[in-house]
Amino acid sequence: MQRHLPPRSVRTTGALCLFTVAAAASAAESTQAPDAPADQAAFGVAAVTGPRYAGSDRTFVQILPVIAIQKGPWFIDTLRGLGAQYQTESGFSISEALHYDFGRVDRDSTFRPGSRTLRGMGDVAGSVVSRTIVAQQFNAMLSASAEAEYSLKDGTHRARYRAGVEVGLWQSETDSVAVNADLHAGNRAFDRAYFGVSPVQSRRSGYAAYQADAGLYAYSGSATWTHVFSPHWSSNLVLQGTHYMGKAGDSPLVKRHTALGTALAVNYSL
Repeated sequence: MQRHLPPRSVRTTGALCLFTVAAAASAAESTQAPDAPADQAAFGVAAVTGPRYAGSDRTFVQILPVIAIQKGPWFIDTLRGLGAQYQTESGFSISEALHYDFGRVDRDSTFRPGSRTLRGMGDVAGSVVSRTIVAQQFNAMLSASAEAEYSLKDGTHRARYRAGVEVGLWQSETDSVAVNADLHAGNRAFDRAYFGVSPVQSRRSGYAAYQADAGLYAYSGSATWTHVFSPHWSSNLVLQGTHYMGKAGDSPLVKRHTALGTALAVNYSL
């Protein structure tokens, strides 16, 4: 009997929705499986819990849509954005897409990362971003990928990078379990935007002035369980942990060095 697992881009969409910088990066690692059909579409809804911003010690819950549409090399989905992917029979793939970085606000928000504990810090401006993902599927249970994301907004110059592996632990006709491990890095503009405190921000917010610099800022791991109910219906349960390290870990904005997040999604594939 042939398995009817949904495409990878649907199976791990929940990880994206954790609304922390590291979680978004980890989610983007997912790519379409080598044997997936060229044209496909899936829709769903995800219940997500996670920190209010990268390093926050406050948790919030969101209900978010899941959308994944692919026609030939072109795709639009909540995980990868709008773009195109080239894939070879050997399992190598490269994709280029436009997505959106919501930035961060200094108040509680329903839709954007942020917290009232950041009052006086001002907003990190949102931006359309260019996202490049290179991946290699070695076999049905092992893949590796790397990602680079650049802000396209004038004056921001933010860039973040991620590299990681995904290992399948178990797979049956209706279920699969996989784990991910990732390293996350940012350029100077990215790390200063999310982890730094300028003298002006210090006076307004009360946080000690702090100068973050380019380099590794976190490592993360996640586990995803996918269950297929029928050829059309499936569910995902994602558990993710992110640990902030280096200059980012020393930032006064990082109240919790190890953040946990969960996502439960139900998907319908056409």
